[in-house]
Amino acid sequence: MAKKELVKIEVWQEDNNTTFVMSQSIKGLSIYERAKLINRFLERETKVLEQAIENYLRSVFISYGIIPKDGSYDALEESFYMLHAKGKDILIIDRYANVDERIIGERNNMTVILEEDILSAAIEIEVIDYEG
Repeated sequence: MAKKELVKIEVWQEDNNTTFVMSQSIKGLSIYERAKLINRFLERETKVLEQAIENYLRSVFISYGIIPKDGSYDALEESFYMLHAKGKDILIIDRYANVDERIIGERNNMTVILEEDILSAAIEIEVIDYEG
């Protein structure tokens, strides 16, 4: 039995883009262990990544002087509207949405792929100037 690898989240920042990549190796695991970890990654770990992204979005809003009222989804949504009123928008891009042959599932608005025995989900956040 192979040692179970931990899930990790890496964050890359470049100009107005921030990319979150969550991954976990399933190399050397039995069929049962692989299936169990894939299920856990889809059902639970994507929720963790979603929370990390929401926390980051709240920090972006605060950097533009917008304080979300509370921790609710509605408060976050309202913050998007307030940011838009300031001439900025946030694009949330699922980096793996179009890599068909490697997709193993989609949960919590993100695509999970399996490539070279590594489960992965990646979301890019871009702050843009609104035009239109």
